[in-house]
Amino acid sequence: MTDTSLTKEQGLALLTRLAQDDAFRTHFEQKPAEALHKAGIPADVIVGLSSRCLCPRKLGSKQAMEEARARLAGNIDTSALHFVVPDAKF
Repeated sequence: MTDTSLTKEQGLALLTRLAQDDAFRTHFEQKPAEALHKAGIPADVIVGLSSRCLCPRKLGSKQAMEEARARLAGNIDTSALHFVVPDAKF
């Protein structure tokens, strides 16, 4: 792991898909790395992400993804965008 991160644009695009695209959400829950690749994230970025980012899991709601997207869109400091997708709360 090289501790890579997504660009702001990549993060916004990913969160938009996770907020709106049911088929993509299902794919991401089952095979996150494959879904990221399908979303256009370069392979060298994917392999450098924390293993926590690449473990299959139940995602948070579409609303949670949209709220995360809106926060990121309003964030001026993008120098340290790390990949953390909201999990479902149990």
